[in-house]
Amino acid sequence: MHPLTHTCTICGYDGLDEPPADWSICPSCGTQFGYDDASTTHEELRDRWLQAGAKWWSPNTPAPSGWDADAQLQRAGIVSERAA
Repeated sequence: MHPLTHTCTICGYDGLDEPPADWSICPSCGTQFGYDDASTTHEELRDRWLQAGAKWWSPNTPAPSGWDADAQLQRAGIVSERAA
């Protein structure tokens, strides 16, 4: 049985241990939900992450083997010029 995971609404990372809410932080894009998205839209946060190079954010949680930001966005159905 696979543990239940959640998907980041900013970058599409599908390995979150908690829902993207209540101060949880996405290790992929670094968004802290309930803080970063309190006054900035998810689209704006995504654009910032993409503009900064869509790099893996967390220094403590390693990126999954073979991690690719563009593939992650596509799997999540998130349309971006970068992933197109």
